[in-house]
Amino acid sequence: MTYDISPELAAEAQRQLQHPALKTTLLGQLGRDARNPPELDTKIHPACQMLNHSLRAHQDAALSVSQYFAIALQQYHTAAEVLRRLERTVPAPNILDFACGYGRLLNLLIHRVPTERIWASEIQTDAVAFAVRQFGVHGLQSTPAPEDFNPEQRFDLIWVVSLFSHLPPGLFERWLKRLAGLLTPDGILLFTVHDQGLLPPDRTMPDSGVLYIGSSENRDLNPEIYGTTFVNEDFVRQAICDQLGEQRRYLRLPRLINFEQDAYLIGGTDDRDLGEFESLSRGLRGWVDGFHISDGRLRMHGWAGSMDQGEPVQLAISLDGQAQPFNSGEPRPDVVEVLGKPSLKNSGWSAQLQLPTDRDETYLRITLSDDRDQQALIYAGALDLNTIRA
Repeated sequence: MTYDISPELAAEAQRQLQHPALKTTLLGQLGRDARNPPELDTKIHPACQMLNHSLRAHQDAALSVSQYFAIALQQYHTAAEVLRRLERTVPAPNILDFACGYGRLLNLLIHRVPTERIWASEIQTDAVAFAVRQFGVHGLQSTPAPEDFNPEQRFDLIWVVSLFSHLPPGLFERWLKRLAGLLTPDGILLFTVHDQGLLPPDRTMPDSGVLYIGSSENRDLNPEIYGTTFVNEDFVRQAICDQLGEQRRYLRLPRLINFEQDAYLIGGTDDRDLGEFESLSRGLRGWVDGFHISDGRLRMHGWAGSMDQGEPVQLAISLDGQAQPFNSGEPRPDVVEVLGKPSLKNSGWSAQLQLPTDRDETYLRITLSDDRDQQALIYAGALDLNTIRA
């Protein structure tokens, strides 16, 4: 069930976003490629559909803010890895973040790539203006018709996450042709889709290989051009052949983004080799399934694990920067069932934390790491101890 966002919930979300410990947490998650990290800003536009969708669904400000940035960080680390490989042939790539929304990725990407090499494009005019003002990148106003989108240059990386997963057939193919036509010869188009494996139980895939539902989490966009789309690989392959020619290579990376959306990569020419991108990591992921506070103790449980081959991960839980004890390796057959990864069968964790009595607030962090220097955020939020004691 989805609820409205009350003024109290919106105010608490702003409090969480402005907390200095959130910035510190995110800085620690950026990794080895970050540049100028002290400038990181946690301001989010009040109309941002991604944060508002989480707030409506969870009715919990800290959990929603954590989810927002956890997804942002996963996308950032994937984009950074794509760039590391692309930079072997294109030393200083120009990047287009297409359908960028209010800049969930841009807020972090500007700490990896100089802003003069980043372009932000979105159909929502205020989102483009916000990206230019807030992040210092170039702005490009998108258009309802792909044929009317005419930036005066080409790009080495066009990043399109959560657009094709919302386009109806016809518009899907037209945007594919338009964006692929904006690549440099060595460039890469990365776009994501909802595979048919994510279909709701009450839906079946038509023979066409595409199912369009005229509704989405973005209430501001016309459902005739933006809804929720599911496809199979046959549909995407045919779209690439029809729009770009039968010789155009593509690479499918199932569930690359947040272990949900499939990514497809296309090069700027028919013979562009995509092999260097085949081993992109799906990263780490986790969640807090429940909180319970009583008798001065915080009891919580969740799951955490690697989305690749089941490599061991290190969970860290802290209050105000002080490490806290927890149990791990607990059975989670439900996670295996939902995500289809048998390696997550013992991904559960739980903790009982003694809350401090000498302060009004404590900051809870839950993070993940592994031996490959990968990191992930599960939770970052301030707990109001006065409210809890009351």
